[in-house]
Amino acid sequence: MDLFSTIFPEQIVDIDTQPTIFRSTENNHQEEIWSAQYVQIDNFLSPGENQKILKSVIAQESKFIPTKHGGKFDLETRQSKVLPLSTNDCKYISKKIDILLPDILTKLGISHLSIDKFEGQITAHNDGDFYRIHKDNGTPNLSSRKLTYLYYFYWEPKCFIGGELVLYDYKKEWGVYVKAETFKTIQPQNNSIVFFRSDFMHEVLPVVCPSQAFVDSRFTINGWIHDSFGRS
Repeated sequence: MDLFSTIFPEQIVDIDTQPTIFRSTENNHQEEIWSAQYVQIDNFLSPGENQKILKSVIAQESKFIPTKHGGKFDLETRQSKVLPLSTNDCKYISKKIDILLPDILTKLGISHLSIDKFEGQITAHNDGDFYRIHKDNGTPNLSSRKLTYLYYFYWEPKCFIGGELVLYDYKKEWGVYVKAETFKTIQPQNNSIVFFRSDFMHEVLPVVCPSQAFVDSRFTINGWIHDSFGRS
């Protein structure tokens, strides 16, 4: 079942990013920390299309399966349910993103992206679900992932709390970039889409959904844009 059946006019969007570099002082030692930039766009789709997606996803509840981490079930690292995005839906959302992509890449400091593949899935986080700290291109078979996106949608009024995206800043230790202790917390805002580099460490905080009903879940269309030249 395809989620998108009508092409809607492009929305006027506001794009926000965090500062590129800042300084942190600990124990009288000045440490350089790079800010993990992100772009969040409100009203990515029309209200009508947002609701059409939601109703379509809820109707497919029986098709969702538990998510895996590293190709296997790991309930200590990740808990949620997922459904692959259809080919037609992938094409539609990729066209929407393509229009915004030049500005997004500039704001994220990505100088070059030769798109090799556009990947997507639908994820449902319900009561107690989460995803521990990870990055989206941390294994050789995923190294071509360059840009991660997350489109949020859910019933309003919202029937869950939590589920924030935590995006970690980074620093250099012994010549290697590692996760810093500082981070950004991004709220799962209905009908907004978030973009960030796939090599940034991040996590999804636990969701609290008292009803435990699938319809009340934190839903995302999330995925990755692959670079034919791999990571830069």
